Amino acid sequence: MSGLVRDQESRAIGTWRDDVPVAVVAAGGAAAVWLAARVLGVELAVHSGSGTREVGLVAVLVTATVVTLAAGGLLRVLDRRTTGAGRLWTGLALAALAVSLAGPAGAATLSAGLALAAMHLVVGGVVIVGLRRRLADRDERDGRVA
Repeated sequence: MSGLVRDQESRAIGTWRDDVPVAVVAAGGAAAVWLAARVLGVELAVHSGSGTREVGLVAVLVTATVVTLAAGGLLRVLDRRTTGAGRLWTGLALAALAVSLAGPAGAATLSAGLALAAMHLVVGGVVIVGLRRRLADRDERDGRVA
């Protein structure tokens, strides 16, 4: 019997698997910005200690995926424990996006900084809109008010 309750609860709140499509789109968007920057001749590099470090495609893909899955996990935790989780999570996500925009300030060139800022905005926008949409879909399906 407890297995049935657990299954119903996980359907209502969702699982990390629900976040995978959002992570794929976020990573794809970041990869598109990365590729466009490279095609335009922008060397994506950031200052690191006394030198510079290139921002590679693998790092972009992994970071976008991890950020999406972590954000989805936080949204589910808040959804389980608070009312108005969507609004609270959106505020936290927007704050995290704003703080993340400080990262591109360490870019080696202005063009690299603009490309990296664009990546942050694309991933942040996809994550916020995508995960909120998933939450709204679950709420609608389960008859809950967001």
